[in-house]
Amino acid sequence: MVDFILGEGIKGMDLKKIKVCIFDVNGVLIDSNLANAKAMGKAFSDDPIMQDHIAEFYLTLTGIDRGTKIRKVQAYFFGEPLGENEYVLCWQKLIDLTRQSMTGAPLTEGCAGILAALGRLKIVRIALSNTPLVELNEIMRAQKLDLLLDIIRGGGDWPKTESLARFLGEFQLDPAVCVFIGDGKGDLSAARYTKVPFVAIDPDTGEFEGEDGFDGPYKYLAEWGKKRLEQIPGYD
Repeated sequence: MVDFILGEGIKGMDLKKIKVCIFDVNGVLIDSNLANAKAMGKAFSDDPIMQDHIAEFYLTLTGIDRGTKIRKVQAYFFGEPLGENEYVLCWQKLIDLTRQSMTGAPLTEGCAGILAALGRLKIVRIALSNTPLVELNEIMRAQKLDLLLDIIRGGGDWPKTESLARFLGEFQLDPAVCVFIGDGKGDLSAARYTKVPFVAIDPDTGEFEGEDGFDGPYKYLAEWGKKRLEQIPGYD
């Protein structure tokens, strides 16, 4: 295990005391939220109008796994639950569609530079996503983000809260030396549950209105980096 020192939690977000940065992927490292929403619409319907409705609903589903999103979309728009074969077919469609959307989407503003800077500062860089690991690894290689991350952790049939808790437990990390950067209320819930200081990313969607107890929201990683990383000796 890495030798960590105690941090000061969210207060002041003193990155001189932070040793691990954990990043959500969609909307934080890759600007793929809208593309993924459209992929979900295409997985369910060939009708462009229905696809748009599904995409809009999808964007409200944050911090939950893909399987739960599929079931929520089915229940909201079509009522009857998917049969086992229908569910498998939808899942397989999403593998291809999501891979296309995430490999084709641009990195968020400042993403590569900030990950590189954190590496120079010896801060461990983690990608934590609800996207299944095999698929996520392919996407990260295509985006060349695997070269800028220390650990890539994909999801399963569980919410982000459980993913973050499992990760902390596996590496025996003190939450106080970590920071979690996410763009949804599900990410914020995961941070609160595990007591990890949270940085909110929100490009003017109002996702975190009425919420508190976090750093931000910032429009992009670049805005967070400009405010926080420049306070650290050795950052350039």
